[in-house]
Amino acid sequence: MITKCWKVSLFLTFLLLVVGCQVTEEEALELGHQAFIHNLEEDSLEPNTELSMFHVYLPRGFEVIEDIEYNALFQSGEQLFVLFHQPAEPATSSIHLQRDLAAAGGALLYELLEAEDQLAYLIVTEEDEEQLFVIVTVGGAKLSTLTTYNDLRDSIEAMTEIVQSYQAK
Repeated sequence: MITKCWKVSLFLTFLLLVVGCQVTEEEALELGHQAFIHNLEEDSLEPNTELSMFHVYLPRGFEVIEDIEYNALFQSGEQLFVLFHQPAEPATSSIHLQRDLAAAGGALLYELLEAEDQLAYLIVTEEDEEQLFVIVTVGGAKLSTLTTYNDLRDSIEAMTEIVQSYQAK
C-alpha cells in the first residue's frame, strides 16, 4: 500500500513539473516580443562569419549550410533559417516590409520599430497547430524560420542578433 502511494505521488509530482514548465501560447508570444525589443535596444554584435556578399554574427550552434547570391541558409540543430538580403539596402530600408505586410495582417505577433538608424520588424504567424512561421528583419536583411511555441523566444533572440549584425561587403 505504501509503495503504491509512493508511486502515485511521484507520478503526480513529475506531471506537475512537466505541465508547470510548459509556457502558454500567450506567454511564448510575449517572451518572443520581449526578446526582439531587448535585442534591438542592445548594440549589435560584431560579425564572426564571412560569407560571399556579407558578414554576420552567428550564435553558437549555428552553421552555414548554403551561401548563394542574395540568400543564405543556416542551421541550428534541426532548425533551418533562411536569410534573404539586399546588400544595397541600408538598415533603414523598408524593401522587405512592403512584401510582408500581407502576412502581418493575420499575424499572432507583429511589431514594427522605426528608429533613426534602422527599421526592424517581427512577424509571427501560425503555420499549423504545432509550428510558427517567424520573420525578423532589419533593413535589407530578412531572416525566417519555422519554430514551436517552446522555442519561439530563443529563435527570435538568435534571429534578431543575426539580422542586426548583418554587414554587406
